[in-house]
Amino acid sequence: MSFFESDLVQEDLQNIFNTYHAIASMTQQLSTLDRESRIEHIGECKGLIEKQKVFFTRLCLAASNDAEAADMKVRINTMSQAFGYADLHACMDAMIKTLEQAERTA
Repeated sequence: MSFFESDLVQEDLQNIFNTYHAIASMTQQLSTLDRESRIEHIGECKGLIEKQKVFFTRLCLAASNDAEAADMKVRINTMSQAFGYADLHACMDAMIKTLEQAERTA
């Protein structure tokens, strides 16, 4: 079974998508939120990034045995490099720092 055919992987992807969808819906209301709600939103964004980091780590581990996972890893890292990052982990670390700065000024 390939990495992406795993039920656990599919559940994780669905969880990430659902979290993203909930955050995206809340983002539209960001300008009307009070400080506490904005900080909560930032925390949810950081939580989503952490879920994505864990998933990407699992993808990287699977890449040594699964050609489809290896291809996806290369494509993701190539896109990350196009934005000036070494890999997706570096990109996500930068996102976390940006959110932490926003949290201080929220």
